[in-house]
Amino acid sequence: MQTKLVGETEVDALRLTIMAESREAEARKRGRVWTEGAVPFFAEELIAAAKAKKPTTEIEMHAANAAMAAWLCDSIYNGVTANIFIQSDIVFTLLSNGAVKYDRLPATKV
Repeated sequence: MQTKLVGETEVDALRLTIMAESREAEARKRGRVWTEGAVPFFAEELIAAAKAKKPTTEIEMHAANAAMAAWLCDSIYNGVTANIFIQSDIVFTLLSNGAVKYDRLPATKV
């Protein structure tokens, strides 16, 4: 697979997990499939903004939305703790078929 775009941005994971509390009830109400679907939806918006070279503030907003969707999905449906999430890097990959792959990896920076 050929890499077409690589980008990196920082998101305050602790702040994000606290902000996500207001969205947790909605994610639980709508269920696993809806919550899991939010991850690629917001990741696609992030990737599109980066490819279009949108302003940094807009890219960071999309990154926060994608990370929050990933946190809600991981914490509610996959048993990931805030501590594990905070110590992770999140990687979104746009696949050649248009799908978005999400990986949570041990953080490379401390």
